[in-house]
Amino acid sequence: MIRPEGRVRIELRAPGDRMLADRLRRAARRLALALRTPALLALSILRRRAPAPPPARVSRILVVRTDRLGDMALTTAALQDLRDHFRRAEITVLAPAPSLDILEGHPAVDRRAGLDRRGLPDGFVGRFDLAIDFTPDASLRGALLVARSRAKYRAGFAASGRQALFNLKCPPADPRRHVFDLNRDLVAALGAPPRAERPSLFVTPEERGGARALLAALGAASPRVAVHPGGHFPSQRWSPERFGDLITLLTGRTGAACIVVHGPGEEDLAERVCAASPDALRAGPRSVRDLMALLAVCDLFIGNNSGPLHISGALGLPTVSVMGPTDPGRFTPRGPADRVVRHDLPCSPCDRGRCWHHTCLRGVEPEELLREAEEAVKSLRPREEAL
Repeated sequence: MIRPEGRVRIELRAPGDRMLADRLRRAARRLALALRTPALLALSILRRRAPAPPPARVSRILVVRTDRLGDMALTTAALQDLRDHFRRAEITVLAPAPSLDILEGHPAVDRRAGLDRRGLPDGFVGRFDLAIDFTPDASLRGALLVARSRAKYRAGFAASGRQALFNLKCPPADPRRHVFDLNRDLVAALGAPPRAERPSLFVTPEERGGARALLAALGAASPRVAVHPGGHFPSQRWSPERFGDLITLLTGRTGAACIVVHGPGEEDLAERVCAASPDALRAGPRSVRDLMALLAVCDLFIGNNSGPLHISGALGLPTVSVMGPTDPGRFTPRGPADRVVRHDLPCSPCDRGRCWHHTCLRGVEPEELLREAEEAVKSLRPREEAL
């Protein structure tokens, strides 16, 4: 009981902004880009844009990708278009080693060169007639590499002044367009008709045979479903425990063999999935090529927005993906058998790498993915019969 003469002090405090640090980083980046743009454009104000090069004048092409596996997978259609247009040219791809691994055996690629902190490899300066940076945003790294190549023709996307480093017409890096379509825009600006309708990757019969042997050792009969719980950013990852619940439900309803795959640094995620479901089969650590072969002999892929998702699409594997902060208009797989589960929220898509509440993915229930996966499994025949 409070005495009449006593006083009660009520203190109201506004909740702290848990995203303050992220907001400040984003504001600082916007300011830096705003200051950078006029400075870069001033450097090229007197520079004349060259016309698109005729195929006869291009004997060596350098393609630059400085980012990750999924980005390279989505670039393979553009590589094929370049091969079809510049038929006599040698095409070299400069990229981080894992991204180069997925291009092994690709008919549009003649040479692969590893990208490291040193920048351009020895002998690359002055070697190429045409250099192309497929980075679809404001990042400068790829644009600088193309500029330093001293290629006669240099191309890339226009964003925050980076077009000053190129001398060909630059399509805008429109954040509202799908990355696949942006790549087609850049190919078209080079005078090459963008005819390839989807990304493409290839594995050898020997690689497929090794993957089938692994699945047989695991006791994985058809239908075989590859489940990948990883993603580059934490905010892209659905809960591993919910992946485990999904595996239990899917195995019980369809008899599917669910194989949990992971990349370097994702071991803990795979362990949590397997701990949450007795039906999960773990494939163990795999190289990029081994992962590709395993995906190639599965019937369905389930996972987050990640490199393996886009590799699966490029291999022709039907996919069911769960997306939260990822912009579906920019990165959604677009094959006829691809399905996406997401909740349309006021804050999503935000493209943030971190989030304190993660409502967009926490609200997605295993039953939602189960419905899509069941429909996908019903429409499948074992892919081994078709390959």
